[in-house]
Amino acid sequence: MDEWLRNLIVKKWKIKALEFSFLDALLAVCITGTGVMLRLAVNDYTPMDGQKQAGLLLELFLIIVCAVIVHDYTGSRNKAFLTYAILAIYPTLVANGALWGQNSSQYAFPLFLGLCILERGERLRGAVALVVGAILAAVRLKLSAATLNLGWPNLYEIIGKSMFVELYNQVALLCLLGILFTIAYVFVKKRIALTRDLILRLFLFLALLLPYLAPSMPASAGFTADIAALLYCMRWPRKFYVPMLHLIVSYSSYAYVINGETKLPMVLYAVILLALLADTGIEIYKEIIKIQRSD
Repeated sequence: MDEWLRNLIVKKWKIKALEFSFLDALLAVCITGTGVMLRLAVNDYTPMDGQKQAGLLLELFLIIVCAVIVHDYTGSRNKAFLTYAILAIYPTLVANGALWGQNSSQYAFPLFLGLCILERGERLRGAVALVVGAILAAVRLKLSAATLNLGWPNLYEIIGKSMFVELYNQVALLCLLGILFTIAYVFVKKRIALTRDLILRLFLFLALLLPYLAPSMPASAGFTADIAALLYCMRWPRKFYVPMLHLIVSYSSYAYVINGETKLPMVLYAVILLALLADTGIEIYKEIIKIQRSD
């Protein structure tokens, strides 16, 4: 019996390029079980319907895709497992799907699937998945003419919510599209090669930038950046403060909507996001300079 147990523990299975042991499988089951129990504990807060069930199922696939992305970038099985484990119990994922029923995974999944495909060099299919995810995100996070902010601490917490409100609400989408097209034009004009590292940096930067500039953003607007910041940290561990700070901001925005209050003023969270934007933007600039020097 002891010999059988020893053989079971050290035995390895292989599915195509994926190799795993009994302990790996046991760890994955335990992590998944912990994530499920956390969601069951808060699941009754909102009604369970078909859309919520689909959102919770997509969360699982989203977490798996993110673990694959980290493995692609780092080549580390341990970091991929760690990513899976963290996202399984990530407070904002649990709050977004099981507690609040926002189902942001329905648009986040195609976004991160597109990132996974794109960084593997399949540009066309990756771009299509990203566009699908962006359209779904625009539908979910649609602009509202009634108020400038619905819980997300964006730029208007700093400059005030009465400046150019009516005008900007009418042209916000055009302004954001203008920013995206300008970024694309600069990359084409300067012939900047989209390396895998630059793709990940840009993905996080845009996930931070768009909800920061768009008016009427709900508290769940930082969902994509929450996850992207963790992947960013796994690729560059010295940037550990990026997911930590963004998670604090994101979870505080949920508390603001659900409980009607936060421990700190919302304007402080908006300043933190601005600092993260600046930090990520500087890293993109450094990456571009490095690419140009290597050409």
